[in-house]
Amino acid sequence: MKKHLLLNIILSIGLLSSCQATTKNQKPMYSIIYHDVLLEEAKEAIRNNDEHITPIYQAIKRYVDTVSLHMKPLSVASENKKNIAPSKDPRDYITLSPYWWPDPSKADGLPYIRDDGKRNPEVYEYPERVNSTLFAENAELLALMYFFTGEEKYAAKAAELVRVWFLDPVTGMNPNMTYAQHVPGMQHIRGTGIIDSRRFLKALNAAKIIESSSSWSSEDKKELQDWAKAFRYWIENSTNGLTELKAQNNHGLWYEVINQVLVMFEEDYDYFKQIVNERFLPRIALQIDSDGSFPKELERTLGIHYSTFALEALSFSDKMCSKNGLNLWEYQSENDRGMILALEYMIPYYKNPDAWPHTQINDFNTDRAAILLYDAGLRTGKKEYFDLSKLIGYDNQRNIEEGYSDVLPDINRLLYYKINLPD
Repeated sequence: MKKHLLLNIILSIGLLSSCQATTKNQKPMYSIIYHDVLLEEAKEAIRNNDEHITPIYQAIKRYVDTVSLHMKPLSVASENKKNIAPSKDPRDYITLSPYWWPDPSKADGLPYIRDDGKRNPEVYEYPERVNSTLFAENAELLALMYFFTGEEKYAAKAAELVRVWFLDPVTGMNPNMTYAQHVPGMQHIRGTGIIDSRRFLKALNAAKIIESSSSWSSEDKKELQDWAKAFRYWIENSTNGLTELKAQNNHGLWYEVINQVLVMFEEDYDYFKQIVNERFLPRIALQIDSDGSFPKELERTLGIHYSTFALEALSFSDKMCSKNGLNLWEYQSENDRGMILALEYMIPYYKNPDAWPHTQINDFNTDRAAILLYDAGLRTGKKEYFDLSKLIGYDNQRNIEEGYSDVLPDINRLLYYKINLPD
């Protein structure tokens, strides 16, 4: 036991030292939340007119050229916003918690009661839920098209969308999530709505990608970094944030990931390494059971979805850690918990979701499993994970025939195009 403990201490010190060395001598960082090697590979394949990626790229470019470039900028203070936060400030983000419904035993339905896994359609009466996704995804698509083509028009539009959502004095979002995922009739403060911000924070990644553009100035960058710092301060010090910090399910993991994105955008790499080592790694030991399962997620009515969602949070963090010399896929806690253990637990059900022994009231999208397995192969070098990823497959053809006219294109179909390559 002492030998095992000593090994883990040495490993942790080595990881931290590697992290520090890599930050000083790292390659140029194109993005915050993607493996830059996949961005480089996709760009090279597009340049070479690779037949395996060209149809996917052309379909996404059609969408960006016809939709993203011409979209009206979105904001939390949208014209169709009917449900204003109790603060009466339209710049405060507000959404409804999705699994809460009116209590049929009460005349006014208050307070709402929870029906896990069943989404109340009232959530769509709060435009931020949809608009935050549309805004961030389109901003990121535009930024990535700038990365692939070098054409300034894409960066200019991405910059416009980011400024309107975050920085405009009239439409810019206040840096808090006080009213996110609120529950009508509930009096106590909840932190669960912070997880909503994982959607629009992808726009920070867009801002990172267009840093070399003339359309995104150093003043723009500084102003958005100030916004990120203010939001991080709120997350780390508000009652909502301190409540979510204590969550021992996927919410706690995503709280950390959201915080990490903000810190990475601020370029405070020393603090990033600190919170990963002091807060995130201990969660791996705490939240993964000895068999590799996430016990809190097994309690859900969408057990395979939420178990994957928790593992995706860890993989999301690993993409940022990879830019700082730390490999979460290879990390193992003192009690032998780690991402590989969690992935191995899920593999039989990724190959056959119908074999899932717990509750799963909706179908599971195995594309998510293919991506996780590919990331595991990329970060561990183990061919078996690449092979399993290919076995499960990734639906690269989805929406291509429609030209993405009605559905937001998934950039992962471009970055992970190799999953479907013949051996």
